[in-house]
Amino acid sequence: MSGSIDSKEIYTFDEAYERLLGMDLNGVPGIAAGIKNVPPMEDLISLEGKTAIVTGGARGLGITIVNRLAEAGAKVVIVDLAVEFAEAAVAFFGTKGYQVKFFKADIRDLDRIQGAIDFAVKEFGSLDILVNNAGLWQIKHYCDFTEEDWDLCLDVCLKGTFFFTQKAAKQMVKQGTGGRVVNTISVGAYSMENYVGCMSPYVAAKGGILAMSRSLARELKPLGIAINCVCPPGMATVGGAHSGVPKDIMELMGTFPSVPVADPDKVARVVRMVVSDVGVLFQGSDIVADDGTRWQLRK
Repeated sequence: MSGSIDSKEIYTFDEAYERLLGMDLNGVPGIAAGIKNVPPMEDLISLEGKTAIVTGGARGLGITIVNRLAEAGAKVVIVDLAVEFAEAAVAFFGTKGYQVKFFKADIRDLDRIQGAIDFAVKEFGSLDILVNNAGLWQIKHYCDFTEEDWDLCLDVCLKGTFFFTQKAAKQMVKQGTGGRVVNTISVGAYSMENYVGCMSPYVAAKGGILAMSRSLARELKPLGIAINCVCPPGMATVGGAHSGVPKDIMELMGTFPSVPVADPDKVARVVRMVVSDVGVLFQGSDIVADDGTRWQLRK
């Protein structure tokens, strides 16, 4: 019949399509494997064979992160000062068959930071993942903050994160296998901590971690280390429920429409993705996982 299409033309794959199916693009290894050769997603999300440290991992967001990393197959060291909570966490994870240990450390102390890293390597053989989660905050009127308040918040949140990352990076470079660093910051890094402010040292610290992480990404990527930030909103944690908010600030906050309060496990799932091979393209990124808090979306 005039104008008909030869069936051979329909089923003839062009060269570009063949490359898509299973060959490296333009014959360059490592650029694109082709869909025939990509690994299963369940393999990419796995953390089998990896060792992680989670600071502030004894409770709150930290313990949910430990749970998700251990679930994925990672061996995890909790670094915290809350001994009772940490020991209870280790016992609980033991009932699930997870390999989780505890190292007591104040992350303002550089010797204890190094001790935590040495402990992880001794117990589990390597350090591949660092989650800088430890932090603290106070809610006060700006004029009521003291120098001691400022020093404590900045030392724990910013100084602790800076030097834990530095010492972890040295260990990862020594191993020669690269690694992943995630800093759990906050939408407070964008000065959206709440409607009335009153958390200025915390905002300064978290904003500093965000900027620092972007700068470090330039230096760490050539070393095979990815550093990223995950930015959660307010969460339903023990710390969040007992943050000692002055009555007048609490009353003022109550005059504004409420925003979502997150289940910390939902944030932990994001952290697990970022430290796995699913998140391999994240470099110097800030992943905002805040349920719309940054844009003041209502419940």
